Amino acid sequence: MIRPRLALVLAACLAGPAAGFDGIPAAGLLPDEVFFDLATCGALPGGPCQGPVVRWRKRRLDVALVPTDAALPPDLAALLETSIDDAIAQINGAGSALQLRRSTRAAADIRIRVSAAQPGDSMQSVAGISAEGIMGVGYSTIWWNRRQEIVEATILISTAIEAHDLQSVVLEEIFQTLGPRFDVEGAAYEGVSIIAQDSNATLTIEGQDARLLQWLYPPGGGAGAPNLPGGPAP
Repeated sequence: MIRPRLALVLAACLAGPAAGFDGIPAAGLLPDEVFFDLATCGALPGGPCQGPVVRWRKRRLDVALVPTDAALPPDLAALLETSIDDAIAQINGAGSALQLRRSTRAAADIRIRVSAAQPGDSMQSVAGISAEGIMGVGYSTIWWNRRQEIVEATILISTAIEAHDLQSVVLEEIFQTLGPRFDVEGAAYEGVSIIAQDSNATLTIEGQDARLLQWLYPPGGGAGAPNLPGGPAP
């Protein structure tokens, strides 16, 4: 079953209001460099960036499930816990320099919250929780500074989510808070990439998705991918 489109909402700290983005169309599988530009700066194949490439300066990030008043049924709550652990394992195993770990800190780098907001609801800008946009079954917000460094991220998981979507949704939302903030729209990527807009079939980070993380966060202690489009590397 195709999910309601996830709302990835991006708030640039010190740089104006938040904005949401639709998927970027791709007629087929793209070369790595073209795919990387699409995913990180919203560039159509051969076209200019829609915004800056942003990424974490840190290479060790905490991920916490923050308690809220909203709640999932017990079976879904248990699946959410497992899905977060599975997503962390997938990202940590992708071969990049970036590593995630579970935390209980309320001020964790990436905070996941269960939300009573339903798909289609209008979201408001609330510091540290969300930016303006339209809710999906998942809803991510990232904030970055003038150096295009992500400084915090939140993920809202709607109580409307269904079990068959949860694992892929959690993996996609966490993955996109790391910098690949644009979806790719095209049948060639359905079941192939975690950022495919119209599919929840992907449960792993491999192939181009893994190479994308390696490009953003090169292994071996490098400072970051050189010559990033959309803005200078740190």
